[in-house]
Amino acid sequence: MIIESAFSILPESIAGLGFQRVSREANAVGAFSFSLLNALHSKNVIDPIQRLQLEKPYSTKMAPLPEGKDARHCDVFIDYGGSKIGSKQLANYGWRYRNYVEAKFLKSYNRTKSGQDTRASTNSAEIIADLIRLVALVPEPECFTGRQSPQTSTARYFLVLSDYPLFIFINQYLKDLHELFENPSKRAQITIDLSSGKAAGAFAEKVGSNFNMLKLELTQCTCFSHFPLDAKCKDSCWMLLIRIDSAKLTLNANGVSRSFTINIDRSLSEGNKGDYKAIRDFVSINIQ
Repeated sequence: MIIESAFSILPESIAGLGFQRVSREANAVGAFSFSLLNALHSKNVIDPIQRLQLEKPYSTKMAPLPEGKDARHCDVFIDYGGSKIGSKQLANYGWRYRNYVEAKFLKSYNRTKSGQDTRASTNSAEIIADLIRLVALVPEPECFTGRQSPQTSTARYFLVLSDYPLFIFINQYLKDLHELFENPSKRAQITIDLSSGKAAGAFAEKVGSNFNMLKLELTQCTCFSHFPLDAKCKDSCWMLLIRIDSAKLTLNANGVSRSFTINIDRSLSEGNKGDYKAIRDFVSINIQ
């Protein structure tokens, strides 16, 4: 729950007197990292700075990515294994030893007559790419090695900050994502089918090469948000944290359907043996 604790105090690191204002993604990651260190200190975690890593590679010794793609990384990684904080009961609330975070800062430059940001399509593609990375690229060695009844010990988070209401950055035909960014609910389901409708074709290619063969289903997300009380106040910042509790990623290529599922009870499942590795390799090679 360290990520949630850090997010709860993030406004202090962004809007507090004397702190640097967020104007680009590096500022957002830096502010969140500062909040993470404060959260770790509050729990008396020994050597907290050693638990935090920026630009953590998704490729590991036990679950390597294809050669040439092993530089793929997440923005923030926290590992507090050995801290003796966790328990089976705490896991039922989303607590995990390892935590991968993808972060995004969205800055509004120009808006259309409808109110959407002119870069909504590009921003939408980048956000969906981050969500796909979190489902597909996070290493799951038990699944990678074919272990019987594999489980995950990893949490997946997406953090987004912006200088304007979040929904203007999302294409309206991405209904689930657009609604969540406008009015975050505690529990959410997000389906992004890149193989059909307006999301297929040119938009899917912005996410990744041949990504019109992918369907992402975030079957349960837990969401946390900080939105300004007065949206017109100078230097306002919108903040949203999405924890992916369960998800399914399906790849339909050459008449073969492959799937990888993260279940709510931490168990992992594949449509057929080897699907996790096949999907992971496909995503790592083709994602933008």
